[in-house]
Amino acid sequence: MVELFDGHDLESFYSSLKARGIQFSPNLNITYSLFRGASFELKTDDADTKASISNLSAVKKLWPVRSLQVHNPHADDAVTLWVNINKRQLANGTSPFPNNTAPTEFSSHVMTQVDRLHAKGITGKGIKVAVIDTGIDYKHPALGGCFGPGCLVSYGYDWFGSLGEDSDPLDECNGHGTHVAGIIAAQPNPLGFVGAAPGVTLGAYRALTCNGGGREDVLVAAFNKAFDDGSDIINFSGSLPFGWNEHPLSVTVQRIVEKGVPCITAAGNTGSDGLFTFGSPGAGKGIAGVANIINAETPSVHTTASYSVAGSSQPVPFTWNAGNPALPTISMPLWALSNDSTVEDDACSPLPRDTPDLSKYVVLVRDSDFPPSSSVNCRIINKIAHAVERGAEYMIVYSTNQHTTIIDASFPRYIVGIGMVSGTQGEEWVKLLNEGRNITVNLESPSTAKQVIYAATNTKNGGLMAPRSSWGLSWELDIKPQFGAPGENVLSTFLTAKGSYKLSSGTSMSTPLISAIYALLAEARKTTDPRTLENLLSATAKPRKWYDGAKAHDVLAPVPQQGAGLVQAYDAAFATTLLSVSSLAFNDSDYFVSTTSFQITNLGTEDVTYELGHVAAATVYASSGSHTPDPAAFALAKFPPDTPSGSATISLPSSIHVAAGASAVVAVTATPPSGLDPGRLPVYSGFITLNSTSGESLVLPYAGVASSMRSLPVLSRNPEWTKIRLWNDPFFDALPENTTFTVPIPTGLPNQELLPDLDLPLPCATFTRNLGSAHLRMDIVPLEVEGELNTTEVLGIKIAGSAERYPLRWYPGRGATEDPFTGMLSDGRVVPEGRYRFVTRALKIFGDEEKLEDWDVMWLPAFWLRYQK
Repeated sequence: MVELFDGHDLESFYSSLKARGIQFSPNLNITYSLFRGASFELKTDDADTKASISNLSAVKKLWPVRSLQVHNPHADDAVTLWVNINKRQLANGTSPFPNNTAPTEFSSHVMTQVDRLHAKGITGKGIKVAVIDTGIDYKHPALGGCFGPGCLVSYGYDWFGSLGEDSDPLDECNGHGTHVAGIIAAQPNPLGFVGAAPGVTLGAYRALTCNGGGREDVLVAAFNKAFDDGSDIINFSGSLPFGWNEHPLSVTVQRIVEKGVPCITAAGNTGSDGLFTFGSPGAGKGIAGVANIINAETPSVHTTASYSVAGSSQPVPFTWNAGNPALPTISMPLWALSNDSTVEDDACSPLPRDTPDLSKYVVLVRDSDFPPSSSVNCRIINKIAHAVERGAEYMIVYSTNQHTTIIDASFPRYIVGIGMVSGTQGEEWVKLLNEGRNITVNLESPSTAKQVIYAATNTKNGGLMAPRSSWGLSWELDIKPQFGAPGENVLSTFLTAKGSYKLSSGTSMSTPLISAIYALLAEARKTTDPRTLENLLSATAKPRKWYDGAKAHDVLAPVPQQGAGLVQAYDAAFATTLLSVSSLAFNDSDYFVSTTSFQITNLGTEDVTYELGHVAAATVYASSGSHTPDPAAFALAKFPPDTPSGSATISLPSSIHVAAGASAVVAVTATPPSGLDPGRLPVYSGFITLNSTSGESLVLPYAGVASSMRSLPVLSRNPEWTKIRLWNDPFFDALPENTTFTVPIPTGLPNQELLPDLDLPLPCATFTRNLGSAHLRMDIVPLEVEGELNTTEVLGIKIAGSAERYPLRWYPGRGATEDPFTGMLSDGRVVPEGRYRFVTRALKIFGDEEKLEDWDVMWLPAFWLRYQK
């Protein structure tokens, strides 16, 4: 992907490539008001060619285009059960709903005060919100039923349609974008809920594929087109695993924000990996990154149905949860895998030979939970497998513990439909079958059947941070996320062909709620200024307590997990105090900002006095072990991180008086906590509090690192993942020093992207990364060369050249890197036979590329390279 300077056009650029003999094929035209360029495919991907392109006078920047998995939905051939997690046992086998009534209020709207703005008639009228995702199923009745001017979904574009690029962004195969759109703007529907901003107009930009994948160039184009089409707010419920504000998508979105259009993006769902997992583009400056807060209620969608009992004239109603694939419209007899509804291990073994042909029945199977101490190893998937062996195609699962079960079957092509009923209903059916009563189940497809909704209060962790919500900080130590909203167990619209409504969880769900709230604030305050709206939402948010996944603690959750906390839309819409910033970053010990300031502006008509204070959040160790004295002990810790005692000391005035319509500056001095192990990367945070005589209670989050980021090892020294191995070895065994690899001569070999499909005995460099790096190198160092080879000294080491695809810029942290070496360097030269070593070098956080000491250097074992004769 190339970006051109102003005054240069794409046709002239391509002519320059042809004049230099560079072979290429054009891909995507990315020419918009804030970005002028394109993506294209090089026929020879070598460093010299790319350097030649970069040196053209027209070229502003050149980036490699990466394909990415943005969402990871269950594939269409997976079997997924959405199970009612209401803890109450049902009173009978008919319906879990008292009088079949839905909740009177949508819990996520109550938690964020959206309901209070709706009560005042504020719905986001006149605001255009663009949704960059998998498209929108605009044919859904709750999403307007049409596309184009005058429709709810009135504009957009499609890069991944079945017929290629077009202007019809219909979500026809994934559903993620449709769910996001419903959270923002769903219209009244049979389930009794609406979107948070039902008065907005939606734009749909289908920039992701059916499987949730995408490309960086398409995403850059989507953001720019959404901006040029006049969107007031842009929502991207996605996160790419980079965490740098220099990532091309971050750069793109930052420009849009600087032009006055708020861009709301997801933090990501990698919180189980601990701190520093925040993704791009949300890591960019000015971009609102959104965390995930657990819903105070757990809604569940049920499809109505009935069953008939032989000898009884009246069918009995019941409700069920649709799986994937959902049960279709059928009327078939029921057959249970066991006549004992209390047995745990029914169908854990193959079914008896006298089992009837189960393709003629709806098969009832009991889900069970075995304690860790149990000797029985049988999951629901095993039971389904044994039923499939006897022809089962239609299945209903019942669970007596009411837990959530997700099943990913390896034999889905045999299953036509699957669903789940309550444990009470399953037990009732087993009882009737044991009495010799024949049962016929009468089902209607969820796409046409009546559906009902019920919500159970979540008394365990409702309102707390979702453990899987990705943590900041960014690699530049900017404070991320900005704030959070409910994203767990969120009900919204879904593909009409797959049930129309669905529960989903993640920052993908909390992000559109924030986008909708931005639209409400834009209507209420008559501004879409990104900085103003972010500062208002941050200041009026309510910080959450620290929840370690098991219990809540009497201390606030770290700012790198929650940002400012749970947003309060009504308070933000009518706040009369405006802070000049949304957070304060004190950086690390090398670049520590000991004293900073912020401005308070009193927008009201009366003078106000603010009492200033400080509340510390939990301090956390980002690493599980100290890098001093042993670098091998350093690795970023999984969730939950350790929380050592100690917090920063914050000095600021105890109060300040601000006249009506005036502003005042508050100086803040911070002293990091003492007594902590800097080798474990301690991250401290908290909140400055402002309580005013006008009745407003505001917060200003801050964070810092009590360690030197530049001193930390980027590359892991764990010997298990630092080795030379055989590329086609399924066991990944490390090989000893001076192992000989005999490989085909690499002339004409396909590029690295195809290597995983080739069974070649190549030497493979394997290493892992603790932290991200702005510059990552993998170079080939000659030791004994049997022929001629030109070498170059790079950073004090004589190298033959770089391995294919290197060097890499703005690379993410946490993860294994496996690089097979064919004998061909990144510039297309083939090294002669001989003995070589890989040397990996990663620029440290805040490192200077010109200083050798700012590079983390790791040598891998030497190896001999021979070519097949």
